[in-house]
Amino acid sequence: MDPTSLRLLSISWIDARSLPKVGFQTVAGALTKWPNRVLMGLVGTANPRPAQTIADRATVVRGKQFRALVECTVDLRSKNVTQSVIDPGYTPPFDKSQIDTILRSVAPIPDDPDFYPGESSATSGIVTGKLHPSSTLKLGRDYSVLASAMIKFRAGAHTDAVGIKEAKSPVHVPWVWCEFALIHCSTGYRLLGNGSTFPSHAWYVDGYQLTQSLQAEISCSEHDSTLNTGQPKSQPQASAKSDKSTGPADSQLFAIGAGQPFDLPIPAIRR
Repeated sequence: MDPTSLRLLSISWIDARSLPKVGFQTVAGALTKWPNRVLMGLVGTANPRPAQTIADRATVVRGKQFRALVECTVDLRSKNVTQSVIDPGYTPPFDKSQIDTILRSVAPIPDDPDFYPGESSATSGIVTGKLHPSSTLKLGRDYSVLASAMIKFRAGAHTDAVGIKEAKSPVHVPWVWCEFALIHCSTGYRLLGNGSTFPSHAWYVDGYQLTQSLQAEISCSEHDSTLNTGQPKSQPQASAKSDKSTGPADSQLFAIGAGQPFDLPIPAIRR
């Protein structure tokens, strides 16, 4: 029997297993090179991968181990979104066990047990009947959009200040993003999606992971786009609440570029 609604979920996270190991060379280079210090910050605050099945979004939210989360339920009869959540997530406490212990004698890391909230752009949202204005997705000829969601997000003010003041990064934290769209066509329902090349993203239908996109490899280089994309530190970080950027998310100012889009059929999922 066809479902009468579909629950769609995307989760973005910094994947610990997809980051380079931080050993002696990285630590030694951190004395003089800001990319090394930023990379150590990413490794120390990385998240575990989300589960393959997620029965309850609230469990993920309580754990705070995600960088962004979007969920919506679409009524397939009325073609309306009946509930939605857009959450820019957190930067978790720094995990010292992920860093070579020699680092503590070079650049001691203070204990800080707090999670710090991220920021969502004012352009983030969920629309029905069309693609989100910031969407990067392409539609097939007979595709009819039921709902389209986009979250454009970044680490919050505390994390940004650590990057500028402690890591001596020349740029503020960049914008990153994740999107999906539920469409109907002659062959049934499909889910389309894409996200920035950093961090990692996963997409779920009724609690089952449909696909994921792991973040691009990062190098300890000032030329790495994940590290150098951001508003110059000589300027105050522009307000997330007043962001009025237009056009596809991957072409917006200080935003990381797009990964590989997907277009997948939604399987018959047994509840």
